[in-house]
Formats: sequence, structure tokens, C-alpha cells
Amino acid sequence: MAYVSEDMRLMGGVPGQQLFLYRSEDAVASVTGSGYFDEAAIDYTLGTGDIIIACTGANQAEAVDMLVATNTDGVVTVVSGT
Repeated sequence: MAYVSEDMRLMGGVPGQQLFLYRSEDAVASVTGSGYFDEAAIDYTLGTGDIIIACTGANQAEAVDMLVATNTDGVVTVVSGT
């Protein structure tokens, strides 16, 4: 599937130090794929150093991962901190 803006919530912070909660039925392998969060760079000014708590998989409860974003010219990649 794909990133859905309505599933992303800004919890607080400033660009480069923002904390987000993202809930999706997509598998964690999809969510951590390069470019998955590109639209979030536009929607939420998602930038390098921002953190995403991702609840993914069946019923949005199969996995919980702490992701750190890198935004390079609008292409967002994430690495899992867990």
C-alpha cells in the first residue's frame, strides 16, 4: 500500500526534532522503504532527524518501530531504531 497522510500525527517538536505517530496496516518492510514518507515531507515538513513511532501490520498492532528520518531533497528514508 502507500503512505496515508491521515494516519500520521504530529505529537510535538520543531523541524528536525519532531515526534510523529504513524499507524498503518502496511507491513513494516513497506513503511521503511525509501520514499514511503516522501509526501510527509510536504504535509508535515518531515525532515532529517525527525522521529516516527510506527505501529504497523494487521490491526496496526503487529509491530511498533521507532524510525529516524533523513530527508534528502524531498526523498525521505528512515532507519529503525529498534
